[in-house]
Amino acid sequence: MSCVLRAIGEEFDVDAFLATSPLRPDAVYRKGESVPGASGRGRPPLASGFHLAVGPAGLDDLTGQVREALAFLDEHEDELRRLNGFAGVDALTLDFAIRRREGVTQIDIFPSELLWRAGALDIDLTVTHCSTAEEAH
Repeated sequence: MSCVLRAIGEEFDVDAFLATSPLRPDAVYRKGESVPGASGRGRPPLASGFHLAVGPAGLDDLTGQVREALAFLDEHEDELRRLNGFAGVDALTLDFAIRRREGVTQIDIFPSELLWRAGALDIDLTVTHCSTAEEAH
């Protein structure tokens, strides 16, 4: 897993946006439709949207994820502005998946350049702390 761009909105016509976009998401979902591969959830999503990995850096490479996110923001700045202004889009986030380390405290630092660039595009940052299957037992 890597840093993922997430676009979501209750009234977001995801198909209309993607029809003219160079962005090619990894997953697309539509409000009220069942989500393929969403085993155990049972409920259709309450909003429409998509997820797009911004690079291949893994759970143990936050520095790489940040570097890839900055390059992604640079490369797609105009398209991200268009996405953020597209009718029905409620939120854009960059979700950084980070392996949960042992210990009571975990500190992960995001450089000001990333915060500034994402903020200028009105994109929120999210951190998802992950455990491996072995660690969960």
